[in-house]
Amino acid sequence: MLQFSYMSEEADAIAAEIGRRAASGCAWHDIAVIYRQNRLSRAIEEALIQARVPYEIVGDVGFYQRVAVKDALALLSLAARPDDRQSDEAFRRVANKPTRGLGAKGLGAIELRARDQDISLLAAVSETRLSQKAAVALREFERVVREIGAQEDLTVGDRMRLLLEDTGYYDMLRADDSDEAATQMENLAELADVADRYRKIDHLMEHASLASGAPGEKGKERVQLLTMHRAKGLEFRHVFLPAWEDNLFPGTNARNLDEERRLAYVALTRAMEQATVTSCDYRQGTSSTPSRFLNDIPPGNRISHWNWQVGQGAIPSTRSAWEQTRRELDALGL
Repeated sequence: MLQFSYMSEEADAIAAEIGRRAASGCAWHDIAVIYRQNRLSRAIEEALIQARVPYEIVGDVGFYQRVAVKDALALLSLAARPDDRQSDEAFRRVANKPTRGLGAKGLGAIELRARDQDISLLAAVSETRLSQKAAVALREFERVVREIGAQEDLTVGDRMRLLLEDTGYYDMLRADDSDEAATQMENLAELADVADRYRKIDHLMEHASLASGAPGEKGKERVQLLTMHRAKGLEFRHVFLPAWEDNLFPGTNARNLDEERRLAYVALTRAMEQATVTSCDYRQGTSSTPSRFLNDIPPGNRISHWNWQVGQGAIPSTRSAWEQTRRELDALGL
C-alpha cells in the first residue's frame, strides 16, 4: 500500500517497479495493472511508454490507436512536412475529414499529378483539376495546414488545437451528439495536453511511435492493463492496483457498496505473489482520500515501501529510478 502526492508520481513509480521486477526475472505477461475504470489507465499508459515497457490494454485499444488521436497526429504530420511524400498517408487519412467533396476520382487525380511531378499529395492539390467544391475546400485545407505548421513559436499542443479548429475537425465532432464523438473530444484534449510538452512536432511523433509499437509488437510478451471486471478469473504473479481513492473506488455513484467491495476482493486476489495498492493525495487537480476499502486489508499483509524507495513511501527520484531500470532491461535484451 503506497501513497503518492500526484498521479504522475504514482504512474512513474508503477512503471519503474514493473521494469525492476521484469529485470529480476518476472515475465512481462505475469504482471498486470488493474483499475476500476478505463479512464484510469491513461497516466499508467504514458508512464509505460516513457519507460519502454511493452503493454496491452485488454478489451480496448491503446490511446494512440484511437481514431481521433490518429487523425490529429496525421494533421500534425502533414503540418510538419507538407512537401514530403512520407506525409502522403497522413493526407489520405484526413483530407476528407470533414468531407470536402473529395471522392475516389478526385483522389486518383491528385495521386497521378503527385506521381508525375514527384511532389507530395498536399502540394499536388493546387496542381490538380478538381470539382469546384473539392478544389476550394482542399486548397483552403492546404493553406491552413501550411500556415499553422510554420508557427514554430507555438507548442505542438497549440498547433494541434489550431489545426483541429481551423480544418473543421472540431466542428465535425461538435455536430455529432453521440457518446463516441464526446469520447473523441476527450481523447483530443488529452493528446493536446501531452503535445504541450513538446516544441517540435517530430518529438511528439517519436513519442507516439513508441506508444504505437508498445501495444502492437507481435510475438512479444506484454504487461496486461485491464479493468477489475475483465480481471475476473485471471491470475498474475504481480498486480498493481492504482487509484484506490474514495469517489473513484468506491465511486460517488456506487449504488451497491457491497458489490464494489467484492470487486476490491476480486482485484486483490488476482495476485499470486504480491498485490500493490496505490493512491494519490491529488488526482487531476482535486484532493483525494484513500479508499475506505484499504481498511479491509489486514495490517499484517501491508507494506509501505519498495526496495528502491527512500523514506516512508516518498520517491524523490522516480524518473531516475525507471531510467536505471531501463538500462538494466536493455542489458538483459528486454
